[in-house]
Amino acid sequence: MRKLVVMILAVVSCATALAPSTAHAAPPPPKQYDTWAFCGVRPDDPTAQAAAISMATAAGIDATFGPCNVPTPDYTPANPANRYVDPATYMRLVQINARAGMKTVVYDARVWSDDAATRETAIAFWQPVYRNIAAWDLGDEFQSQFPEWKILIHRWNVVRNFVSRRTGIEPFANQNADDAENALADLPGSENLVSFDRYTGDLGASVARQLDARVKKVMCAVNAYTHLIFTPSADSIRSDMAQLADAGCDVFLIFGGQRVYDTNAYGGPSLVDLQGAPTDWAPGVLEGSGVSSYTPTGPARLLETRGGLATVDGQANGIGPRAADSVTELQVAARAGVSANATSVVLNVTVTNPTAAGFITVFACGSPRPTAAQLNYSAGDVSTAVIAKVGAGGKVCLYTLATTDLVVDLNGFYPSGTSFTSLQPARLLETRSDPGLTTVDGAYSGVGVRGGGSTTVLQVAGRGGVPAGATDAVLSVTATNVTGAGYVTVFPCGDGLPTASSLNYTAGSTITNAVITQLGADGQVCLFTQATVDLVVDVSAYYPPRSSFVSMRPSRMMDTRTQDGSPTLDGLQYRTGLRAAGSVTELAMTGRAGIPVTAKSVVLNLTVTKPARAGFVTVFACGGPRPNASNINFSADSTVANLVVAKIGVTGSVCLYTSVDTHLVVDVTNYHP
Repeated sequence: MRKLVVMILAVVSCATALAPSTAHAAPPPPKQYDTWAFCGVRPDDPTAQAAAISMATAAGIDATFGPCNVPTPDYTPANPANRYVDPATYMRLVQINARAGMKTVVYDARVWSDDAATRETAIAFWQPVYRNIAAWDLGDEFQSQFPEWKILIHRWNVVRNFVSRRTGIEPFANQNADDAENALADLPGSENLVSFDRYTGDLGASVARQLDARVKKVMCAVNAYTHLIFTPSADSIRSDMAQLADAGCDVFLIFGGQRVYDTNAYGGPSLVDLQGAPTDWAPGVLEGSGVSSYTPTGPARLLETRGGLATVDGQANGIGPRAADSVTELQVAARAGVSANATSVVLNVTVTNPTAAGFITVFACGSPRPTAAQLNYSAGDVSTAVIAKVGAGGKVCLYTLATTDLVVDLNGFYPSGTSFTSLQPARLLETRSDPGLTTVDGAYSGVGVRGGGSTTVLQVAGRGGVPAGATDAVLSVTATNVTGAGYVTVFPCGDGLPTASSLNYTAGSTITNAVITQLGADGQVCLFTQATVDLVVDVSAYYPPRSSFVSMRPSRMMDTRTQDGSPTLDGLQYRTGLRAAGSVTELAMTGRAGIPVTAKSVVLNLTVTKPARAGFVTVFACGGPRPNASNINFSADSTVANLVVAKIGVTGSVCLYTSVDTHLVVDVTNYHP
């Protein structure tokens, strides 16, 4: 048998029986934090709308300040000079931000005027967009040791007593950390929100801890711009946000709009570049606020070698069967919504019309082809999901052992700057003692066949590129030399054995499936095998600490079988009967199994059983049209499984289209908030 180094998400399951699944309490969702960006975009810049959308979607920004100008030499908080723009320009910014789903912190000196008529003019001017204004900006970094502090107090009281009561919009002023206590004492209502920044030391964590019990919301600054002394990275931004969150910060002020002041004097990079595209900082801010940077985009067809069919954009369409021992380069970046700087993509790969038994290896173009096989095939159609590292030119490469047609569908991507890390596949467990078969470090190599009913403890963290402290890993599990029908269950050591299977097998088969699994306290996973088998385990990616990706114990969300089925976690979508050919089934996700309404996508284990004839299932976000794509392909009267990373629709559901009469079983294992 050839070497297997597999980094797939799922492949065909040949078992005729399905292991049951029972509901388990899901972990609480990660806390999500609001983020404000200083500064905002320039409304008259041609890239303003694109930049605002990037800040909102790629960085998760909830509100921005105005388009800041370079401070003049005589600038003080009380005398803003040219730092702030006129109300008409602010109004255009409010409208641009609103279209991107963000609010704006508005600076308008009229709202604190002592003249009632002037205030009324401002109130009337802003009335149409009240819902899009986050706060009235009174100025930046007033200091209590200077006379300007009395000016801030006066402005604050005028706005709060006359304008906020009419508009429902509160005043806002960011302080130096040393003045946070003075703000509480001198600015009535600031106990609802105190905002401060500190550029050095603990970045204000000690101040946040002092304020936490007395302030409803503490806003802490993440100082991407620190006046020529610091250039952050996505990792440092995540780390800083984690440190401040632990100290009690509830809201984050991110220094880094579309280049603060538009000058290199305060640093060049930002959340978005001058063309409006997100930079590597954006995923750092997004994940630091508790939201996954994984972006579901599909499914969308990227490769279709057969004639008479179509891809999403006409590229890589009808190019003919892939020859034996060939490599096909497939452009993935900058197609179907994938960003130009994507580092990994989630694909579904289908083999159809193969001329002989073989395998497919998907790898980053420009890198050596690994001894890997994401998909094994013999006859008929077979599909698998693959997390593929994007290589040179934004391409992935597909090696084909035997001549076959190939279909590749896109489900989503991870951008540059994400904490998710794809690895060159590395073998962690090899029970066989055949010459030439070994693990990446010699450990867990040739340890012998796994007996039926046994549990194998496998160290993952600290091996194969997975660092100590990693919380989750993408593993590929292969069962070979199988003595009888059964299954393998992969789970974090230290937890009880779940009543669910990760891999089903039959006697004499060689079956591979992938698992996105949480690691145990010591960085270990456990593998329970029902029947005697040899096991091979490879690692292909990991999630670091504080990742917003959420691993769960499997929960059954749907089982249509009227006999031999397993109850769902809440009794919904249980024993609902055969899914009719051409039908669409809506399956609720959010509000079940602990999945919050803010979740963007879910990782499902989808099983088709007892289909009337060959066909396919497509999983897509409810509320949109059914795409020209598939997630699982099968033959008549088979039992086939595949993992699906599915975008959740606006109703909180995913939809499943079945091309033929079949039963469906769906378990949820993870989600991206």
